[in-house]
Amino acid sequence: MKQYFYLFNYPPEEYDLCALEFKYLFHEEYQQCFITNKDIDVNISVFMKGKIDVWAISSNFDDLKEEVKRQNHNYQDFKVIYLKNPISHPDYQETLDKCKDISWFIAGSVNMSKPKHTIALTKVNDLWIIGYYHHGVPSWKKYDDKPNTFSNSLDIRLARTLINIAGENDQTKTMIDPCCGMGTVVLEGLALGYSIKGFDISRDISWKARCNLNHFGFDGMLITKDDINKHQGHYDIAIIDIPYNLYTPITYKEQCDIINSARKLCNKLVLVSYEQMDQEIKQAGFEIRNRILRKKTEFVKFGRYIYVCY
Repeated sequence: MKQYFYLFNYPPEEYDLCALEFKYLFHEEYQQCFITNKDIDVNISVFMKGKIDVWAISSNFDDLKEEVKRQNHNYQDFKVIYLKNPISHPDYQETLDKCKDISWFIAGSVNMSKPKHTIALTKVNDLWIIGYYHHGVPSWKKYDDKPNTFSNSLDIRLARTLINIAGENDQTKTMIDPCCGMGTVVLEGLALGYSIKGFDISRDISWKARCNLNHFGFDGMLITKDDINKHQGHYDIAIIDIPYNLYTPITYKEQCDIINSARKLCNKLVLVSYEQMDQEIKQAGFEIRNRILRKKTEFVKFGRYIYVCY
């Protein structure tokens, strides 16, 4: 069975967020270096540094070379790199020698300056791993340059991660963002191929969100003016960044009403809040599966709570 090696990278304050996304993408506990038979596009996550389509794994480097030779790989304009990982740290000269050594067993032509294909070699503990390399591309960054925004919008990295936690890489699931603001979550959901809609109680904000979708070539009418407490639809998942008083006047009761209304809208809720709302979520009939605090830096004690509820 085909295997894939994933390597993750994150700032210290986002470890919990990375681990939570990992749990819902791979349905296993987090590992910074991870081998699995699940083939997931490396570009969907802000935390995936790279992926190797594994050709061979061996504790004996000579056996690794023989397996690569047996497979008869042929690439024009390729190069072999050593992929650094946080577990093992071979000597730099050794990594250069090993990359050069194994390149003789790959047919084609080498192009070190402008390769069309990259082959990655790495060593995790006592195992050598080699295969075709896919480097993560920050494709989500283009949606950061929206025509309309406000300073307290969800940042694009968090929006992308919420979609992955919610959808679990299953594009058959339907999503709704019923307090969509400027539509950042909807944009990220559409970019990842999900069926997602959004609405907002404010006519002005929902219009600006539609303009944002149109700007990137999506159907602006996927966002409408609506009230979560009156909406009649049903979806697999709702993603809610719950409003609070900094920019949107709202009472505690109205916040609770949003959570209660979400219970009627969806089977799964991913909720973002500046305050702990365990009691309010449970009173609405949800079971909290996970809760983390995502801080802006590792030195602050506050941030946004992220809940995964069913």
